[in-house]
Amino acid sequence: MSDSSSTTSTTEELGKDDFLLLLVTQLQNQDPLNPTDNTEFVSQLAQFSSLEGIKNMEETMGTVADGISDMQKWSLSDLIDNTVKFESSSFDFSGEPVSIEYSLGSNAESANVSIYDASGNLIKSVDAGALNSGTYELQWDGTDAAGAVAASGTYTINITAVDSSGASVDTSTYVSGKVTSVTYGSDGAEINAGNIILTQDDILEVY
Repeated sequence: MSDSSSTTSTTEELGKDDFLLLLVTQLQNQDPLNPTDNTEFVSQLAQFSSLEGIKNMEETMGTVADGISDMQKWSLSDLIDNTVKFESSSFDFSGEPVSIEYSLGSNAESANVSIYDASGNLIKSVDAGALNSGTYELQWDGTDAAGAVAASGTYTINITAVDSSGASVDTSTYVSGKVTSVTYGSDGAEINAGNIILTQDDILEVY
């Protein structure tokens, strides 16, 4: 024969109605010969007022948060069909010329821009020569090294740059894409620019 026992724990939150009930009960059952001190009573009333104020503030903040969330959804939806600029080494090519921006963190003795397809094949390489630190723009017409138009798809940019001592120079690449849709999930909004998924913080400019 074996005994089994289970322990059930419950957590109850004291609300403003419970607090008021306790206060009234205390007054009804106080000792007439030793009534509740006025100072203590005022202190308890102040606690009740504070509790009610906090509860009301929580409800108000919740309403404000919901309103802000709805406003953000409407605002992000306005991005659809607009072109956005973002930092990325990947971009979609659909037959139209592509504007590629890249920046150098310091002066470069030589710099090279290479474009690869989704399979890692080198499509085109451009010798940019010696460049000072700053941001530059390259217009790719969509052709490969032989002059043939590349197939539509996702491509990758690789910037290599070295300074006068042969050390690598820090680089960043920026591309643009048209927003096709905005989806909302538990992790926030996802902004779809072709095959590239962005967040609101990824967007640097809107055209």
